[in-house]
Amino acid sequence: MSERQWERIGSGTGIGFVVAMLVSVFLAPTPPHIDASTSSILGYVSDNRPELLGSAIAGLVAGLLFLMFLGHLRHVLQRSESGAEKLSPIVYGAGLITLAIAYVCSLPLAVLAFGVDSEITSNSGLIRLLWDLNALGMATLMVVLAVFVATTALAKIMGELERRIVGWLGLPVAIVLAAGGVAGYYNSSHEAFWYGLNYAGLMAFALFVLVISVEGLVSRVSVVREAPTTSRPLPTT
Repeated sequence: MSERQWERIGSGTGIGFVVAMLVSVFLAPTPPHIDASTSSILGYVSDNRPELLGSAIAGLVAGLLFLMFLGHLRHVLQRSESGAEKLSPIVYGAGLITLAIAYVCSLPLAVLAFGVDSEITSNSGLIRLLWDLNALGMATLMVVLAVFVATTALAKIMGELERRIVGWLGLPVAIVLAAGGVAGYYNSSHEAFWYGLNYAGLMAFALFVLVISVEGLVSRVSVVREAPTTSRPLPTT
């Protein structure tokens, strides 16, 4: 299999990630607000247990696909940087941290759904703790996503990836993600504006990854690492 074919497979995993991510986000109905009562939270989890557990599984698949896409992205960036590794380590590191936080912050809601018929339901303090952990985990995820999107956008602007215009469009996405994430640490009551901004940021992130993936599939150009130049000693007489 040629390197170009491997590149297309790597780009395809980005598309698969976006699909699995959207399934994970929209499989279950919209959850109650951050300041909802514990009885409302428990009712939501009880009524949507299969959907919430299915959403967690879809998130697991999305994470695995994102990991493969991330490896592909680092490979492409490293070649274009000719070994200098300017932005590729930051993109790769931010992506790995994003993946780790995404898995961790999906656990509180999954725990509630998994143990809805256990003694968890009788402890309102534990229900509130898990609910708040889910909210703060999402806020942390948004901030780290902003770093990933911003560094990837800068790589495009610097010409390490094709189509600089996508990089310029990615910077506002990073700003929206960062703003929504930071606000999540302070909004202990429902704020419609920030709630909508979080969803807009996540959808813009999915679109950003989708555009990069489609570009990799349709592009006929494969970035080739330039061979390092070596100095030759002057001939002696």
